[in-house]
Amino acid sequence: MPSSRRSKLTSLALATAIAASGAVATTALTVATATIAQAASSVGGQITRSEVLSRANDWYNRNIPYDQTATATDVGGRSYRSDCSGFVSMAWHLGSSENTDSLDVRSLTSRVALTDLQPGDALDNDPGDGYIPSTGHIVLFDHWVNKAAGTFAYIAEANTADDMQKGTGTVGSGTFANYFGLRYNRIVDDAPSGLAPQSGQITSVMINGVGHVFQVTSDGRIRIDDGHYPSGGWDGWKSLDGSLVASLTAAAEGSRVHLFAVMQDGTLRETIGDYSTGSWGGWHTIPGSLVVDMDAVTVAGKIRLYAVLQNGAPRSADLDPVTDTFSTGWYDLTGGNVKQLVGTAVGDTVRLFAVTNDGLLHENDGDYAAGVWSGWNIIDGSQVKKLAAATTTGGAVHLYAVTNDGLLHSTDGNAMGSWNGWASRSGSLVDQLDALGSGQNVYLYAHTTDGLTHSQDVYYSNSTWGGWYNL
Repeated sequence: MPSSRRSKLTSLALATAIAASGAVATTALTVATATIAQAASSVGGQITRSEVLSRANDWYNRNIPYDQTATATDVGGRSYRSDCSGFVSMAWHLGSSENTDSLDVRSLTSRVALTDLQPGDALDNDPGDGYIPSTGHIVLFDHWVNKAAGTFAYIAEANTADDMQKGTGTVGSGTFANYFGLRYNRIVDDAPSGLAPQSGQITSVMINGVGHVFQVTSDGRIRIDDGHYPSGGWDGWKSLDGSLVASLTAAAEGSRVHLFAVMQDGTLRETIGDYSTGSWGGWHTIPGSLVVDMDAVTVAGKIRLYAVLQNGAPRSADLDPVTDTFSTGWYDLTGGNVKQLVGTAVGDTVRLFAVTNDGLLHENDGDYAAGVWSGWNIIDGSQVKKLAAATTTGGAVHLYAVTNDGLLHSTDGNAMGSWNGWASRSGSLVDQLDALGSGQNVYLYAHTTDGLTHSQDVYYSNSTWGGWYNL
């Protein structure tokens, strides 16, 4: 049963991160201190699934030690016993620390089929018969990794060796062969996300020397403009079918573009445009949990989606090139507190960057040839509002960050993972940003707070930055 005690996005001091990477910041990005939101539920009252997971992740992030004789506080200062059942009691915001036996009583919980488990439910191996075996254990269900295969992710106060733990298992099999599903009677589903359209948000792809730029309008619709490089001539904005869109991402596959939309209700949809025929297919829904952000990257011959769930957890899914579907399901990238994911391909590796809610940057590299991930590591920077990334010839990775003051910064990294430090760039009051790498060039697209959209060409062969051009 794979598990991870501390496989999460850790918030280290900025100075420590710089010392470890060897980077020297030429423009300092101020460190921000994260705060924990107070509980929205009351003790023993109704509680949403997202709040249950948020409370659980608070203990996980603090790595509360396992101790059946000790207690630890929740986000509101209330104490709960720091063992497996005390942890679930805390996550559900119960009035007391129950045990594995007393959690299985109908006045408190209901039995649910293992196939019907939802985030914030639990798996328990101790039926409520008044007897508590020494092997009694309970874990909190986080999400399905692959529901068809019965694999799931969980959070638990595990034991004295592991303390807080995140892991995966299979329902009704292996370690979880004798576990049953429990649902707290007062847990409620989250309301629809009601995501507002990210007005001016941009995504872009390059196909046969033409840059295709897609943008979300203020009313949640989509418009597109095509730029012909190297001349830079643009066709002008035109509308594309679609409404109630919150944000977009796109990836190229030969002459086709896969355009993915996060809808305002948090669902994912996809449409495919074929530039060899000039035709677009219809929109279809991609199954999975509700998301708030995503990025798409073509790497190792496949389009990969990287999404942020409503609870801040990052996930990935791979497009099946035969069926044009994400039939293999979503995979847990571990971590939490994420608000934006950005990826760029270097050979068969995706370099994935996360902006957490405290504005810090983290990196996790996925080597698809070897089938391994590096794990999350903090990198230089904070107070990042928006991030874009691009790769140029030779595997150099370029990051572009908009800070909370609307200013644009850039830093360049090599294959060894070191960065040359942040530099301030021209342009201000930027609220949306995208970067498109092609050869030794990067084409930046920015939306500013005055409602205008601009492009800028960066030539890394001679370290030249062009001026901003209004699209």
